[in-house]
Amino acid sequence: TIYVICVLTFAAAGFLAWSPAGADRALAVAVSILVVTCPCALGLATPLAQEMVSGSLRRRGIFLREGSFADRALSVRKILFDKTGTLTLGRTVLHDEALRALETLDAPARQALARLAAASGHPVSRAVSEALPPAEFPAGCEPPREFPGQGVELRVGDEVWRFGSPGFTGAADPPEAGGRAAFSRAVLSRNGQEITSLPYGEELRADAVDEVRALTRAGFEIHLLSGDSPGRTAAAARRLGIPAQRAHGHLSPENKARQVAALDHRDTLMVGDGLNDSLSFQAAWTSATPAIDHATLPARADFYFLGGGIGAIRTALAHARRLRTVVRDNLILSTAYNLAALSLCFAGLVTPVVAAVLMPVSSAVVVTLTASRLRGGNRSWK
Repeated sequence: TIYVICVLTFAAAGFLAWSPAGADRALAVAVSILVVTCPCALGLATPLAQEMVSGSLRRRGIFLREGSFADRALSVRKILFDKTGTLTLGRTVLHDEALRALETLDAPARQALARLAAASGHPVSRAVSEALPPAEFPAGCEPPREFPGQGVELRVGDEVWRFGSPGFTGAADPPEAGGRAAFSRAVLSRNGQEITSLPYGEELRADAVDEVRALTRAGFEIHLLSGDSPGRTAAAARRLGIPAQRAHGHLSPENKARQVAALDHRDTLMVGDGLNDSLSFQAAWTSATPAIDHATLPARADFYFLGGGIGAIRTALAHARRLRTVVRDNLILSTAYNLAALSLCFAGLVTPVVAAVLMPVSSAVVVTLTASRLRGGNRSWK
Protein backbone atom coordinates (compact mmCIF):
# COMPACT_ATOMS: atom_id res chain seq x y z
CA THR A 1 0.00 0.00 0.00
CA ILE A 2 2.77 2.43 0.94
CA TYR A 3 4.63 1.64 -2.28
CA VAL A 4 1.51 2.25 -4.40
CA ILE A 5 0.82 5.56 -2.64
CA CYS A 6 4.42 6.67 -3.24
CA VAL A 7 4.28 5.74 -6.94
CA LEU A 8 0.97 7.57 -7.43
CA THR A 9 2.38 10.58 -5.60
CA PHE A 10 5.46 10.66 -7.85
CA ALA A 11 3.28 10.28 -10.95
CA ALA A 12 1.05 13.14 -9.83
CA ALA A 13 4.10 15.27 -9.06
CA GLY A 14 5.54 14.55 -12.50
CA PHE A 15 2.25 15.47 -14.14
CA LEU A 16 2.05 18.75 -12.25
CA ALA A 17 5.71 19.57 -12.92
CA TRP A 18 5.27 19.10 -16.67
CA SER A 19 1.80 20.67 -16.94
CA PRO A 20 3.18 23.98 -18.28
CA ALA A 21 4.55 22.02 -21.27
CA GLY A 22 1.08 20.78 -22.14
CA ALA A 23 -1.29 18.05 -21.04
CA ASP A 24 0.07 15.49 -23.51
CA ARG A 25 3.64 15.95 -22.31
CA ALA A 26 2.61 15.90 -18.65
CA LEU A 27 0.54 12.75 -19.18
CA ALA A 28 3.47 11.03 -20.94
CA VAL A 29 5.75 11.76 -17.96
CA ALA A 30 3.15 10.47 -15.50
CA VAL A 31 2.61 7.27 -17.50
CA SER A 32 6.37 6.75 -17.79
CA ILE A 33 6.69 6.99 -14.01
CA LEU A 34 3.84 4.51 -13.46
CA VAL A 35 5.32 1.99 -15.91
CA VAL A 36 8.99 2.25 -14.99
CA THR A 37 8.35 1.84 -11.25
CA CYS A 38 6.31 -1.35 -11.57
CA PRO A 39 7.63 -3.69 -8.79
CA CYS A 40 7.81 -6.70 -11.10
CA ALA A 41 11.48 -7.31 -10.31
CA LEU A 42 10.84 -7.86 -6.62
CA GLY A 43 7.54 -9.61 -7.31
CA LEU A 44 9.36 -12.20 -9.42
CA ALA A 45 12.78 -12.39 -7.75
CA THR A 46 11.65 -12.84 -4.13
CA PRO A 47 9.41 -15.91 -4.71
CA LEU A 48 12.10 -17.29 -7.02
CA ALA A 49 14.73 -16.91 -4.29
CA GLN A 50 12.47 -18.58 -1.73
CA GLU A 51 11.75 -21.51 -4.02
CA MET A 52 15.41 -21.95 -4.99
CA VAL A 53 16.44 -22.02 -1.33
CA SER A 54 13.68 -24.53 -0.54
CA GLY A 55 14.76 -26.65 -3.49
CA SER A 56 18.39 -26.55 -2.39
CA LEU A 57 17.36 -27.68 1.10
CA ARG A 58 15.21 -30.49 -0.29
CA ARG A 59 18.15 -31.79 -2.31
CA ARG A 60 20.05 -31.96 0.97
CA GLY A 61 17.27 -33.91 2.67
CA ILE A 62 15.87 -30.90 4.55
CA PHE A 63 12.15 -30.23 4.21
CA LEU A 64 10.47 -27.03 5.35
CA ARG A 65 6.96 -27.36 6.74
CA GLU A 66 6.52 -23.71 7.62
CA GLY A 67 7.26 -21.04 5.05
CA SER A 68 7.89 -18.59 7.88
CA PHE A 69 10.88 -20.60 9.12
CA ALA A 70 13.33 -18.65 6.94
CA ASP A 71 12.22 -15.39 8.58
CA ARG A 72 12.18 -16.75 12.14
CA ALA A 73 15.54 -18.49 11.68
CA LEU A 74 17.19 -15.09 11.33
CA SER A 75 16.55 -14.34 15.01
CA VAL A 76 17.77 -17.71 16.33
CA ARG A 77 20.55 -17.27 18.87
CA LYS A 78 20.06 -20.37 21.06
CA ILE A 79 19.92 -23.97 19.84
CA LEU A 80 18.45 -26.45 22.32
CA PHE A 81 19.27 -30.09 21.62
CA ASP A 82 17.50 -33.08 23.08
CA LYS A 83 20.16 -35.65 23.95
CA THR A 84 19.02 -39.22 23.39
CA GLY A 85 18.20 -39.95 19.76
CA THR A 86 19.09 -36.45 18.58
CA LEU A 87 22.77 -35.98 19.42
CA THR A 88 23.20 -39.65 20.33
CA LEU A 89 22.13 -42.74 18.43
CA GLY A 90 20.15 -44.03 21.38
CA ARG A 91 22.34 -47.10 21.87
CA THR A 92 25.00 -47.98 24.41
CA VAL A 93 28.63 -48.51 23.45
CA LEU A 94 31.59 -49.78 25.44
CA HIS A 95 34.47 -47.42 26.02
CA ASP A 96 37.88 -48.35 24.59
CA GLU A 97 39.03 -49.11 28.12
CA ALA A 98 36.22 -51.68 28.44
CA LEU A 99 37.21 -53.37 25.18
CA ARG A 100 40.79 -53.65 26.40
CA ALA A 101 39.56 -55.09 29.71
CA LEU A 102 37.57 -57.78 27.87
CA GLU A 103 40.71 -58.88 26.03
CA THR A 104 42.58 -59.42 29.30
CA LEU A 105 39.94 -61.63 30.96
CA ASP A 106 40.82 -65.27 31.55
CA ALA A 107 38.71 -67.99 29.93
CA PRO A 108 36.37 -68.72 32.90
CA ALA A 109 35.63 -65.02 33.38
CA ARG A 110 35.01 -64.48 29.66
CA GLN A 111 32.64 -67.46 29.52
CA ALA A 112 30.76 -66.34 32.63
CA LEU A 113 30.43 -62.78 31.32
CA ALA A 114 29.23 -64.02 27.93
CA ARG A 115 26.54 -66.15 29.62
CA LEU A 116 25.45 -63.30 31.86
CA ALA A 117 25.26 -60.80 29.00
CA ALA A 118 23.34 -63.21 26.75
CA ALA A 119 20.68 -63.66 29.44
CA SER A 120 19.84 -59.95 29.68
CA GLY A 121 18.20 -57.52 27.30
CA HIS A 122 19.83 -54.49 28.92
CA PRO A 123 21.65 -52.21 26.43
CA VAL A 124 24.97 -52.74 28.25
CA SER A 125 24.52 -56.51 28.09
CA ARG A 126 23.78 -56.31 24.38
CA ALA A 127 26.95 -54.27 23.84
CA VAL A 128 28.99 -56.87 25.74
CA SER A 129 27.38 -59.72 23.77
CA GLU A 130 28.42 -58.04 20.53
CA ALA A 131 32.01 -57.83 21.78
CA LEU A 132 32.28 -61.42 23.09
CA PRO A 133 31.75 -64.77 21.35
CA PRO A 134 28.73 -66.72 22.66
CA ALA A 135 29.33 -69.28 25.42
CA GLU A 136 27.39 -72.48 26.07
CA PHE A 137 25.94 -73.22 29.48
CA PRO A 138 27.60 -76.25 31.13
CA ALA A 139 25.42 -79.14 32.22
CA GLY A 140 23.86 -78.64 35.64
CA CYS A 141 24.38 -74.87 35.54
CA GLU A 142 21.49 -72.84 36.88
CA PRO A 143 19.97 -70.38 34.40
CA PRO A 144 21.08 -66.80 34.99
CA ARG A 145 18.72 -64.69 37.04
CA GLU A 146 18.14 -61.06 36.16
CA PHE A 147 17.43 -58.41 38.77
CA PRO A 148 15.72 -55.52 36.92
CA GLY A 149 17.62 -52.28 37.20
CA GLN A 150 20.56 -53.95 38.95
CA GLY A 151 22.15 -56.75 36.94
CA VAL A 152 22.35 -60.49 36.26
CA GLU A 153 23.47 -63.35 38.51
CA LEU A 154 24.87 -66.76 37.50
CA ARG A 155 25.60 -69.62 39.91
CA VAL A 156 28.13 -72.23 38.82
CA GLY A 157 28.77 -74.72 41.61
CA ASP A 158 29.85 -72.72 44.66
CA GLU A 159 30.72 -69.65 42.58
CA VAL A 160 28.38 -66.68 42.24
CA TRP A 161 29.04 -64.50 39.21
CA ARG A 162 27.35 -61.15 38.92
CA PHE A 163 27.33 -58.52 36.20
CA GLY A 164 25.68 -55.14 36.65
CA SER A 165 25.88 -52.01 38.75
CA PRO A 166 28.74 -51.67 41.25
CA GLY A 167 26.32 -51.83 44.16
CA PHE A 168 24.70 -55.02 42.89
CA THR A 169 27.99 -56.81 42.27
CA GLY A 170 29.46 -55.83 45.63
CA ALA A 171 32.20 -53.67 44.13
CA ALA A 172 33.01 -50.25 45.53
CA ASP A 173 31.65 -47.41 43.43
CA PRO A 174 34.41 -44.78 43.23
CA PRO A 175 33.38 -41.15 43.65
CA GLU A 176 32.76 -39.34 40.41
CA ALA A 177 35.22 -36.66 39.43
CA GLY A 178 33.64 -33.37 40.29
CA GLY A 179 30.48 -35.28 41.15
CA ARG A 180 30.01 -36.43 37.56
CA ALA A 181 31.74 -39.24 35.68
CA ALA A 182 32.31 -39.18 31.94
CA PHE A 183 31.09 -42.79 31.64
CA SER A 184 28.94 -45.09 33.70
CA ARG A 185 30.44 -48.50 34.47
CA ALA A 186 29.25 -52.07 34.74
CA VAL A 187 31.14 -54.54 36.93
CA LEU A 188 31.78 -58.28 36.68
CA SER A 189 32.33 -59.91 40.08
CA ARG A 190 32.90 -63.42 41.44
CA ASN A 191 31.77 -64.11 44.99
CA GLY A 192 31.62 -60.37 45.65
CA GLN A 193 35.14 -59.67 44.36
CA GLU A 194 35.48 -57.37 41.36
CA ILE A 195 36.99 -59.08 38.32
CA THR A 196 36.75 -56.20 35.86
CA SER A 197 35.01 -52.88 35.35
CA LEU A 198 33.59 -51.90 31.96
CA PRO A 199 33.01 -48.17 31.30
CA TYR A 200 30.20 -47.50 28.85
CA GLY A 201 28.29 -44.58 27.42
CA GLU A 202 25.95 -43.50 24.66
CA GLU A 203 27.20 -43.39 21.09
CA LEU A 204 27.18 -39.89 19.67
CA ARG A 205 26.19 -39.24 16.09
CA ALA A 206 29.26 -39.22 13.88
CA ASP A 207 29.19 -35.47 13.27
CA ALA A 208 27.73 -34.35 16.62
CA VAL A 209 30.96 -33.02 18.16
CA ASP A 210 32.08 -31.21 15.00
CA GLU A 211 28.66 -29.70 14.35
CA VAL A 212 28.21 -28.47 17.92
CA ARG A 213 31.65 -26.86 17.76
CA ALA A 214 30.85 -25.27 14.39
CA LEU A 215 27.56 -23.87 15.70
CA THR A 216 29.35 -22.51 18.77
CA ARG A 217 32.00 -20.83 16.60
CA ALA A 218 29.18 -19.32 14.55
CA GLY A 219 27.96 -17.56 17.70
CA PHE A 220 25.05 -19.78 18.73
CA GLU A 221 24.43 -20.62 22.39
CA ILE A 222 24.07 -24.40 22.66
CA HIS A 223 22.02 -26.12 25.39
CA LEU A 224 21.56 -29.84 26.07
CA LEU A 225 18.20 -31.01 27.45
CA SER A 226 17.50 -34.56 28.60
CA GLY A 227 15.29 -36.69 30.78
CA ASP A 228 18.41 -38.69 31.67
CA SER A 229 20.25 -38.26 34.96
CA PRO A 230 22.16 -35.00 35.50
CA GLY A 231 25.43 -36.94 35.65
CA ARG A 232 24.99 -38.64 32.29
CA THR A 233 23.68 -35.43 30.74
CA ALA A 234 26.73 -33.53 31.99
CA ALA A 235 29.02 -36.30 30.72
CA ALA A 236 27.51 -36.06 27.25
CA ALA A 237 27.81 -32.26 27.38
CA ARG A 238 31.53 -32.53 28.16
CA ARG A 239 32.08 -34.84 25.22
CA LEU A 240 30.23 -32.38 22.99
CA GLY A 241 32.02 -29.31 24.34
CA ILE A 242 28.87 -27.79 25.86
CA PRO A 243 29.41 -25.84 29.12
CA ALA A 244 28.14 -27.62 32.24
CA GLN A 245 25.73 -24.81 33.11
CA ARG A 246 23.94 -25.39 29.80
CA ALA A 247 23.41 -29.13 30.41
CA HIS A 248 19.95 -29.69 31.88
CA GLY A 249 19.17 -33.24 33.01
CA HIS A 250 16.37 -35.14 34.74
CA LEU A 251 13.70 -33.20 32.83
CA SER A 252 10.20 -34.53 32.35
CA PRO A 253 8.48 -33.47 29.10
CA GLU A 254 6.64 -30.75 31.02
CA ASN A 255 9.79 -29.50 32.75
CA LYS A 256 11.69 -29.60 29.47
CA ALA A 257 9.03 -27.37 27.91
CA ARG A 258 9.28 -25.00 30.90
CA GLN A 259 13.06 -24.87 30.47
CA VAL A 260 12.64 -24.03 26.79
CA ALA A 261 10.10 -21.32 27.62
CA ALA A 262 12.48 -19.83 30.21
CA LEU A 263 15.31 -19.70 27.66
CA ASP A 264 13.21 -18.44 24.78
CA HIS A 265 13.17 -14.77 23.88
CA ARG A 266 11.88 -15.38 20.37
CA ASP A 267 15.36 -16.69 19.57
CA THR A 268 15.38 -20.47 20.23
CA LEU A 269 15.58 -23.46 17.90
CA MET A 270 14.53 -26.70 19.61
CA VAL A 271 15.85 -29.92 18.04
CA GLY A 272 14.31 -33.17 19.29
CA ASP A 273 13.31 -36.59 18.02
CA GLY A 274 10.60 -38.00 20.30
CA LEU A 275 6.98 -37.36 21.18
CA ASN A 276 8.18 -36.21 24.60
CA ASP A 277 9.67 -33.19 22.79
CA SER A 278 6.37 -32.02 21.29
CA LEU A 279 5.61 -29.71 24.24
CA SER A 280 9.08 -28.21 23.90
CA PHE A 281 8.42 -27.58 20.21
CA GLN A 282 5.39 -25.51 21.14
CA ALA A 283 7.42 -23.48 23.64
CA ALA A 284 10.31 -22.76 21.25
CA TRP A 285 10.48 -19.99 18.66
CA THR A 286 11.14 -22.58 15.94
CA SER A 287 11.82 -26.33 15.86
CA ALA A 288 13.40 -29.17 13.89
CA THR A 289 13.56 -32.95 14.05
CA PRO A 290 15.47 -35.80 12.40
CA ALA A 291 12.99 -37.96 10.48
CA ILE A 292 14.69 -41.34 10.34
CA ASP A 293 13.17 -43.61 12.98
CA HIS A 294 10.27 -41.48 14.18
CA ALA A 295 7.51 -40.55 11.76
CA THR A 296 5.37 -38.52 14.15
CA LEU A 297 7.32 -35.36 14.95
CA PRO A 298 7.86 -34.04 11.40
CA ALA A 299 4.22 -32.94 11.42
CA ARG A 300 4.93 -30.81 14.50
CA ALA A 301 8.32 -29.34 13.55
CA ASP A 302 9.01 -26.33 11.34
CA PHE A 303 11.41 -28.47 9.34
CA TYR A 304 12.64 -32.05 9.37
CA PHE A 305 15.73 -33.64 7.89
CA LEU A 306 17.04 -36.98 6.67
CA GLY A 307 20.48 -38.50 7.05
CA GLY A 308 22.48 -39.85 9.96
CA GLY A 309 23.92 -36.56 11.22
CA ILE A 310 22.83 -33.15 12.47
CA GLY A 311 24.59 -31.03 9.85
CA ALA A 312 21.15 -30.10 8.53
CA ILE A 313 20.74 -27.64 11.41
CA ARG A 314 23.70 -25.51 10.35
CA THR A 315 22.74 -25.88 6.68
CA ALA A 316 19.15 -24.71 7.24
CA LEU A 317 20.24 -21.68 9.28
CA ALA A 318 22.89 -20.78 6.69
CA HIS A 319 20.34 -21.00 3.86
CA ALA A 320 17.96 -18.71 5.75
CA ARG A 321 20.70 -16.11 6.08
CA ARG A 322 21.68 -16.54 2.45
CA LEU A 323 18.07 -15.94 1.42
CA ARG A 324 17.92 -12.81 3.56
CA THR A 325 21.11 -11.49 1.94
CA VAL A 326 19.86 -12.07 -1.61
CA VAL A 327 16.43 -10.51 -0.93
CA ARG A 328 18.06 -7.52 0.78
CA ASP A 329 20.47 -7.00 -2.13
CA ASN A 330 17.58 -7.26 -4.59
CA LEU A 331 15.75 -4.58 -2.63
CA ILE A 332 18.80 -2.30 -2.73
CA LEU A 333 19.26 -2.89 -6.47
CA SER A 334 15.58 -2.27 -7.20
CA THR A 335 15.59 0.89 -5.10
CA ALA A 336 18.64 2.21 -6.93
CA TYR A 337 17.04 1.41 -10.29
CA ASN A 338 13.77 3.11 -9.34
CA LEU A 339 15.55 6.25 -8.12
CA ALA A 340 17.58 6.46 -11.32
CA ALA A 341 14.53 5.78 -13.50
CA LEU A 342 12.45 8.35 -11.61
CA SER A 343 15.15 10.96 -12.10
CA LEU A 344 15.20 10.32 -15.85
CA CYS A 345 11.40 10.41 -15.99
CA PHE A 346 11.21 13.72 -14.12
CA ALA A 347 13.85 15.08 -16.51
CA GLY A 348 11.57 14.12 -19.40
CA LEU A 349 14.14 11.74 -20.89
CA VAL A 350 12.01 8.59 -20.70
CA THR A 351 8.95 8.09 -22.88
CA PRO A 352 6.23 5.54 -22.04
CA VAL A 353 7.63 3.23 -24.75
CA VAL A 354 11.14 3.37 -23.28
CA ALA A 355 9.67 2.82 -19.80
CA ALA A 356 7.82 -0.24 -21.11
CA VAL A 357 11.18 -1.63 -22.30
CA LEU A 358 13.11 -0.74 -19.14
CA MET A 359 10.61 -2.40 -16.83
CA PRO A 360 10.97 -6.01 -18.15
CA VAL A 361 14.71 -5.54 -18.71
CA SER A 362 15.22 -4.54 -15.08
CA SER A 363 13.09 -7.48 -13.94
CA ALA A 364 15.10 -9.88 -16.09
CA VAL A 365 18.37 -8.53 -14.67
CA VAL A 366 17.25 -8.94 -11.04
CA VAL A 367 15.82 -12.42 -11.66
CA THR A 368 18.99 -13.52 -13.48
CA LEU A 369 21.23 -12.23 -10.69
CA THR A 370 19.05 -13.99 -8.10
CA ALA A 371 19.19 -17.29 -9.95
CA SER A 372 22.95 -17.10 -10.49
CA ARG A 373 23.64 -16.34 -6.82
CA LEU A 374 21.48 -19.19 -5.54
CA ARG A 375 22.41 -21.77 -8.15
CA GLY A 376 25.12 -23.26 -5.93
CA GLY A 377 22.71 -25.58 -4.12
CA ASN A 378 22.49 -28.49 -6.52
CA ARG A 379 24.35 -31.09 -4.48
CA SER A 380 22.22 -33.86 -3.07
CA TRP A 381 22.18 -34.82 0.61
CA LYS A 382 24.19 -37.68 2.02
